[in-house]
Amino acid sequence: MKKITWTIGAAALAMLLAACEPVSDPEVVLPAMPEPPTFSWRYVEGDSNRVVVTDNSAAYFSRVWSFPGGFPERSSDVSDTVFFRLAGQYTITLHAAANGGAGVASASQQLTIPSDAVQGCSDIIEKLAGGCDDDDYRCWTFSNVAAAIAVGPTPGSTEWYTSPVNGLQAAQYDDGFCFYFKDSRFVYANNGTTVDPWNGYVPVPFDPPTNWNYTLIPGGGENGELRIELPTGAFMGVWDASNIYDIVSLTDQQLIVRTPFLNGGGWFQLIFVSN
Repeated sequence: MKKITWTIGAAALAMLLAACEPVSDPEVVLPAMPEPPTFSWRYVEGDSNRVVVTDNSAAYFSRVWSFPGGFPERSSDVSDTVFFRLAGQYTITLHAAANGGAGVASASQQLTIPSDAVQGCSDIIEKLAGGCDDDDYRCWTFSNVAAAIAVGPTPGSTEWYTSPVNGLQAAQYDDGFCFYFKDSRFVYANNGTTVDPWNGYVPVPFDPPTNWNYTLIPGGGENGELRIELPTGAFMGVWDASNIYDIVSLTDQQLIVRTPFLNGGGWFQLIFVSN
């Protein structure tokens, strides 16, 4: 009986190994990898911190751009405009999938951003930062109206949560989000504590960095709004929000913004008032 069992087991193992061996069909000829895509780039006229990239290839049905250090960081458009805030050398890469399923090819080019972006005076800056003199700044705090914090799956949706009138914690109402005209400086004045959304929404000690800056990106919003971009790790309003904020409305007294969740999957709408 043992001999029979071993024979059957050996046969099964041999069949399994045979099934795992690669099968090649001499009649199937795989197409060669496609040639690298071709693309061009140029500075936006009068603004060397903004670059227009264009895919000039014809044999590709989809593409993904990669712009490390730029905004946006990725794109799938045939042509797009990328903003680079800081001077330096940057590499643009285009990954393109060829017609006929021949594979994905890529091409890269380097570009130079000659100087840091400088934000001049504008009506937006005057409202956001309180003026255009070196000592001008404006701090924003949460409004006490209903829906000062609203949450939903898409920009502007509120079906997941809306805060009631005076419905936030004292530790949230005393937080200030301050925009300075000089050096485009951003200061998060939290009076020592910040509400922790990952641990029961309780105030915890938090010491924000003091070297944050902000950048305004015209048309950079999800629907073409003016976008505020903060450094990675910086935030306004809620700790689990991202570092990008699309301006829905801005006056001298009120600021409404939308921002995606820090790790994606939903959006906040936040209402602030100037103090």
